[in-house]
Amino acid sequence: MIASVWGMARNDLAVWLRSPAAIAAALLPALGMGILVAVLTNSVGQQPVALVTQSKGRLGARMGKILEADAEAYLIEEMTASEAERAIGDQRVAAIIVVPENFDEAVAGRKAVVDLYLNNVDIDLADDIRRSVARSIAEFDAPQLGLLGELHGPSEGILLPNPYRVAVAEHNMRATNVSFLQYQVIPIVVLVIVSIGLLGTALLTARDFERGTAKLMILSPAGRLPLVVGRSLGGSLITIALVAPLVGLGFVTHYIPYCADTSGAPRWVTILFSAPCAWTLSVPFWSHAVALIALLAAVTLTTVGMGILLGIAVRDEKLVTMIGLNAAVYLFFLGGGFTTVAFLPEWIQTASRFVPTSYAIEGLRQALFYPDLVGFGTDLAVLSACAVLSLALASGMLARAWRKG
Repeated sequence: MIASVWGMARNDLAVWLRSPAAIAAALLPALGMGILVAVLTNSVGQQPVALVTQSKGRLGARMGKILEADAEAYLIEEMTASEAERAIGDQRVAAIIVVPENFDEAVAGRKAVVDLYLNNVDIDLADDIRRSVARSIAEFDAPQLGLLGELHGPSEGILLPNPYRVAVAEHNMRATNVSFLQYQVIPIVVLVIVSIGLLGTALLTARDFERGTAKLMILSPAGRLPLVVGRSLGGSLITIALVAPLVGLGFVTHYIPYCADTSGAPRWVTILFSAPCAWTLSVPFWSHAVALIALLAAVTLTTVGMGILLGIAVRDEKLVTMIGLNAAVYLFFLGGGFTTVAFLPEWIQTASRFVPTSYAIEGLRQALFYPDLVGFGTDLAVLSACAVLSLALASGMLARAWRKG
């Protein structure tokens, strides 16, 4: 049986290596979606804004620095008054923020203002700028209200003096320094795995039916289960071979930040996972590494099994490509590809519980970004059960699919 399994896996690997177009077809849609997510992540909520700092005083300069430093809200460019007027007239900026010349004197008399000239043609974008400007200005007196206060605090448990009647007592639930783009890299990795595992394996399976080689496989002495397991092994190996360099590159560039306490770990681990961390692990370092590898392996086996099922059910390469691409997109979105599932409408949250990618994304984020492994057992169990179930169903469907054909 082992020889049959390895023979099938080796044959599939050889087919993959002879088909660079198939590898590109599986990789490019996922990488394209990843680029789209990265672009949207960097652009949504970041509107081009001109900053005109007319004040030459210390407080005016401070106000300008606060506005300029809020990189999550604006794409600030310092301009003169005339340059800013031309830019908003040409619609190269969405707003002009002016720190007036008398700002320092006005602050002393509690009459300071910051002028906002807003192109409010789009209600949604205009409101984003209004809220962001209000927050930045509030940071002048209450720095704990914004990102700078959080990162360069301390703000937790401290009520800083401010002119408002209500202060904000911030209590951070966890310490983290993961950007939103880094947070979104995990769904992109899962999407790449889904695209290669599901689409690639489905195409190989459908090709066997179209060319008639499926009948020879079914009638061979090996039996159906070794053939299915061998195809799963081949699909998993090629998926790992293509995904591993991407994950490794993510670690090296820190787009996948492994925020773990690496004290006591080998030197190469410390170098590779050198992203700064703000907390200490609740469980040993190696436990997070094992959890990460186990989850990646489980989601790979799951998607490969789903690909075998799709290929057996459809048995047409063109149709498999269409269905596979759409299935990958749905698995990405319902798994929490663009945002945390808990932030979505309740009916989508319910639907996501039946989508294996949601468990993969949650589990990988837990292993990478948090000091403990809460929920890891459930995530791994669900993914493993989906992998076993898909292989069992594929084995049962194989002979019936050929008889129907």
